[in-house]
Amino acid sequence: MIDLLLALALGIGFGIVAGLLPGLHPNNTIPIILGLSFILGPLPTAIILVTSGVSNSFINFIPSILLGAPEDSTALGVLPGHRLLMKGRGYEAIKLCVIGCLGGVAFSVLTLPIFIFVIPKLYEAIRQHVHWLLIAVIGYMLLSEKGKNKLICLGIFLMSGFLGLIVLNNYADSALFPLLTGIFGMPMLLLSIFEKTKLPASFSFEEEKIERKTLLSCIGVGSIGGIIAGLLPGLGATQSTMLTQNVLGRQDESGRNFLISIGAITTCDIVYSILSLWLIGNPRSGIAVGVSQLMEVGMKETMMFIAMIVITAGISTILTLKMTRISLRFLGKIDYQKLCLYTTIFLFILTFIFSGMVGMLIFAVSIAVGMIPNLLNVRRTYGMGCLILPCMLFFMGISLL
Repeated sequence: MIDLLLALALGIGFGIVAGLLPGLHPNNTIPIILGLSFILGPLPTAIILVTSGVSNSFINFIPSILLGAPEDSTALGVLPGHRLLMKGRGYEAIKLCVIGCLGGVAFSVLTLPIFIFVIPKLYEAIRQHVHWLLIAVIGYMLLSEKGKNKLICLGIFLMSGFLGLIVLNNYADSALFPLLTGIFGMPMLLLSIFEKTKLPASFSFEEEKIERKTLLSCIGVGSIGGIIAGLLPGLGATQSTMLTQNVLGRQDESGRNFLISIGAITTCDIVYSILSLWLIGNPRSGIAVGVSQLMEVGMKETMMFIAMIVITAGISTILTLKMTRISLRFLGKIDYQKLCLYTTIFLFILTFIFSGMVGMLIFAVSIAVGMIPNLLNVRRTYGMGCLILPCMLFFMGISLL
């Protein structure tokens, strides 16, 4: 029992460190964690992997929203989250994401008895048609744009898409950080520096009340998207977020509902990528691959993982909200323009460390692409073409590079 509690604590610790440091992901720590199996044994090590992924999904929203340094699963959340931050409601933005994360875990656990029977059949029915689903979503988005914006948005989607093809086909995971940070995080930082943006004089730690019906629908939509992302090959949290954004529509002008759904997508993606080992016998994430290397996952192991996931979600909720309060109090005492400048320098240094000179080039090009929708005042969502277009072409069996 003590070894399992130790594994739980270590997993949460790994997740916190990976979540707070931009550019670091639990996948980067998998080799280190797997090495612990010689000391702790297979099950405790597997628990460390699982709980690190869950805690990271909560904590990662802090640097994503406050510093504009996203991962693929949180990139689109940067946009509405940053808007709320500029209104003095950064705590609310992160809390909405945390509510979604917690709701996603609850949804995953409560619906598991149903999805045990549904998932295997759904997996076989959909996995060969992912590209048509994505094409329909992008087509709907473009048709909903006004006038010349259709062509501008299509151009942004294709430009970022071809950039993603070049990067992912040649440099894979090592260049994902500069690619996404360049397109989504850096434009906001640079605009804040050059426009001399200042944070509000004070931050509110209260939030607007959300109706229970709206809350449940946001969690439900996000959770379904996260479950699909956790099971289907090639369809990650990013693509599911795009689907979710269109389901929620444009009525959510503040982005609050969207932030809840992003949280639910993130945790459901992680939970079901792990449960896929049992449900479909196929690991659907780096963490799941690590677990599969340690042990065979049956019903008994799955129930253990679920218990640890629930405990981790509860602890991570408390820790994320406390860390957010501390971070915002710190932000209120410093020059935001200088913070953006220091963050920009830090991101360039991280890019060089993790990706070298090639990463620096990718970073520069990604920033240029990411600036276009900001300057032309169109939806920045189309920057996700960097991940969606490669996914479409892969499932269509088309290779351009």
